[in-house]
Order: sequence, then C-alpha cells, then structure tokens
Amino acid sequence: SGMKITGLQQVQEALNKEISKLKSSHYALVGIHESAGMVKKGQMTVATLGAIQHFGNDHIPPRPWLDKGVEAGAKEIIATVREGIADGLDSRQIIDRAGNEAVAAVKDYIFDLKNPPNAPSTIKRKGSSNPLIDTGNMRASVVSKVVRKKPQEGIE
Repeated sequence: SGMKITGLQQVQEALNKEISKLKSSHYALVGIHESAGMVKKGQMTVATLGAIQHFGNDHIPPRPWLDKGVEAGAKEIIATVREGIADGLDSRQIIDRAGNEAVAAVKDYIFDLKNPPNAPSTIKRKGSSNPLIDTGNMRASVVSKVVRKKPQEGIE
C-alpha cells in the first residue's frame, strides 16, 4: 500500500490500528534501559547519556535520535506487524518483532545522523565527526523489551 507516514504520532496511530486487531496488552519498550549500566569513563548511566544526547544540555545541542529513529523505520515496523498477523503469530511475538525492527531503525538513524555536527574540538578528541557515536556503547545499548504494563516514563 502507498502509506505515507510523518511524525511519531502518525506512526503510533498506524501501529495502533494494526495492533488493535490483535487486542494486545503488550508494549515494546525501545530505547536504552537502566540495565545498560554505566558509561565507562563517568558517573552516569548509558540511559542518562542517551537522554542528554536526545534532549541536549548546556554544552550539547539536542540530537533527537529515539523518536526520529522509530519514525524513520515506520514503514518497516508496520510491515513487520502486518506480516506477523498474516503469519498467525500471537500478539507478544508480533510486538517483539516490531520492537526489534524499531531497534534496527534507531541504530541506523544514530549511525547516519550528521546534524547538528560536532564541534571541531569534539571531532579532534573523538577522531570522528559522527555526532552520536564515540565508543559505540550508546548505540549498542539500544534494545527492545516486551512488557505487559504501559511504561510510566520515557518518550511516548
């Protein structure tokens, strides 16, 4: 079908329409979870680092990667849900597959993001101009977990 999707709200509505056919109470939590642990050199969790990169702070411009990454994978995520329905999978299996597809899209988005660029001093320190990748630990920490209860925090 010729689906055109822009924005996280439209992605969620399209997914909800497909998923409502399943009458599921499962959710895919996509992102960096507290279980990712601590950043190697610092006093913060990888989840906190992800949030700082996403929203920015006094020193770092915002580089939204989570919602934008999911949006970038919208067509593939919805196709995965449709395939799961067609294959007769149960709702948990379908949500699991959709979450994994979202993780792949987010990781691609993080890798491909170029703007806003790093400061020249940051590029020199890192030896790389990719704004969201230094050690690769943050990107590698993006996962999906299927839960039955709607999450209480995070980006919706």
